[in-house]
Amino acid sequence: MKKVINSCLLSMSVLLFAISVSAQQSNTGFLVIAPDRGFMGNQEVRDIHTTFSDEYLSSLAFITSEETDRFLNEGIEKLTENRVSEIVVIPLFLSGYHPLYKLAEERLTNARLTDLPLEITETMSQSYLTAEILVDRIAELSENPTEESLVVVATGASNQDEMDGITADVEKLLHMNHGFFDFNSETVIVFDDGGGRSEASQERLSEKLTSIQEEGQKPLVVTFDLTPKLDGMMAFGSWIRPLIRNHGALYNGNDITPHENVGLWLAKQANSYLPVTKENLGVIFMPHGSNYNWNRTMMDAIDELHEEYMIEHAFSMGDATLVDRAVEKLEARGATAITVLRIFSLESSFKISVEYTLGLRDQVGHGGMMHMMSGPPQRVVSSSEFYTTGGLEDSPLFAEALLDRAIGLSENPEDETIILVGHGTRTEEGNNRWMNNLETITAHMEKTADEMGYNFRDFKFENWREDWPDLRDKHINNVREMVKIASEDGGTAIVVPARTTKGGHAQRWLSDLDFKHDGEGFAPHPLFVEWVEGLIQESLNHFNADNDISSEMSEQSVENVGYHSH
Repeated sequence: MKKVINSCLLSMSVLLFAISVSAQQSNTGFLVIAPDRGFMGNQEVRDIHTTFSDEYLSSLAFITSEETDRFLNEGIEKLTENRVSEIVVIPLFLSGYHPLYKLAEERLTNARLTDLPLEITETMSQSYLTAEILVDRIAELSENPTEESLVVVATGASNQDEMDGITADVEKLLHMNHGFFDFNSETVIVFDDGGGRSEASQERLSEKLTSIQEEGQKPLVVTFDLTPKLDGMMAFGSWIRPLIRNHGALYNGNDITPHENVGLWLAKQANSYLPVTKENLGVIFMPHGSNYNWNRTMMDAIDELHEEYMIEHAFSMGDATLVDRAVEKLEARGATAITVLRIFSLESSFKISVEYTLGLRDQVGHGGMMHMMSGPPQRVVSSSEFYTTGGLEDSPLFAEALLDRAIGLSENPEDETIILVGHGTRTEEGNNRWMNNLETITAHMEKTADEMGYNFRDFKFENWREDWPDLRDKHINNVREMVKIASEDGGTAIVVPARTTKGGHAQRWLSDLDFKHDGEGFAPHPLFVEWVEGLIQESLNHFNADNDISSEMSEQSVENVGYHSH
């Protein structure tokens, strides 16, 4: 199991500087709330928050069963002293079902602690960064997953509803990690609010460990929560250690903290509320990729955009390692929000695997590159906000650029037939979508040509389906027949590849026929630059859609409180 971590100190320092500037300019204050864990546990949280608050306008409030309003007020007052105009509450809780989180939520909603607009972000269980912490905790212990049964232990529930809710949130994290390990079984046990000394909870854990042993499996136990830690001895992990060891389980007592991903999670939560501009937006340009000449053509096609945007390349079919390298480079240059532009014909191409790599979806399923891999792709561990978009589909800009290619070859439009040929896909569903796009593109080309005074004899389209020998012969023959018909009565066929750049197989499969062709596709072309810049603007709009709290929440007091989730 592989995992990608951006740990370059220079990159991080530059990134945090850029974040700090954005936070100051936005006038947003961040109130981090965390459960009271005792001195050692709270100190771990303080250390994480200290690093966070060095770069963000932030305060920390520990939530206790008593004097909750006092500690919340202290945190809010620290922010108001710095003249913030809005407050974002970041709950450093594993689950929204934890009773102390519910208490804090209720007081922030109903106690009229501030007149400022206030919004509460999601808890840690919703993030792939937390799932990556769980991966690490398991990897510290696991020796042979197929002979082991995993038991994840959380804590804090005061009733059955909370226990069920916390269980579901931990199971969500396990679901995010599906495919990383191959355990015989996976179980979540949530201790009640009596903590590690709760006899009822210990009994449930003991019964489960006994059952695993009776099945001939090795128990592997991970305490995964912000568990109580008064000190090294008086800690949740220490209180349940004898029971676990008595069952011969693999166990080390480590919980969520300390871990670098906690700080990254805080920063990612904060970044989702900060303005994204050209100055802190990173762009990853991802065409398919080929040899140096092909790649260089695509790089040169957007060369002028480098003057206005931070751009890095990741030529691939969604390769996670290349994406991670590009992310690291962009963060070193000051990016805090990064968009991956997938430069493919279809919007669906490699979308699922790229979204998974960026932590934008929980599961990769069987799409993307899974048919070529032994497990899920790597995930990029980063504090940057991510987005991905792309796909030429039936873009009018694409159609107009291809028409420009045809006009460049044309001598007598009335005798010429433009034949548009695409790549195609293996599946009939995908190929039909591609053909529908080609139909729309050729219709737009014909309409635009008429408006320009070019009255071509006809427009045709087809896909090669070139990568699949069992499918392509039929389609090759279709294109050949189109060329032959276009050549009748003194006519000429102009074959244009419906591709991102120069390529196709016209010279290979039509070499014995008469036709015009230079192989030029969409890029390089001014309209290609316009199309790419449109994707960048779409990304900016996405990042900035939800980060203006005050514009969405103008009412005061109870109406001030909102909830935010990506």
